[in-house]
Amino acid sequence: MATILPTTITDTVRPGTINVTIEAIGDLAETITSVSATIDANEPSIRITPGVTSVSIVGSYKDAFEDLLTYIERGSSNLIETPKVANGISNLPLNKDFYQLDQDQRGFVRRTYTVTVNFQTGDPETFTLTHDILNSLDGITSFVSSYYN
Repeated sequence: MATILPTTITDTVRPGTINVTIEAIGDLAETITSVSATIDANEPSIRITPGVTSVSIVGSYKDAFEDLLTYIERGSSNLIETPKVANGISNLPLNKDFYQLDQDQRGFVRRTYTVTVNFQTGDPETFTLTHDILNSLDGITSFVSSYYN
């Protein structure tokens, strides 16, 4: 039976990045032919590169938290314009005045990776690794301060 290293992925703070190489180690009688991985979510900026004895996972996650930001046109008022709501900081258009933030209160969002180890003979083995993206108040504070700069 094969093993993988590392067996855990260190948590990251939102929006979150990952940079890990997972190595498969076979028993003496096993010859590993490939190692690959999949992720359980649509993450277009995560690059998974399979290899003969390892798989590399690198990239930045989309912001998975559902913060609600109520905004209007810059210089306008909610008394003369119907406010709009953006779901997630990545969906807030540039150059708007947002005046209400309902921050997602979840402590973390988890991404799950399934690592598959293939052998010259025998059935493949699969392993599950999780990566927690922590919701930090500092992350939203940083976004707010940088939005108006």
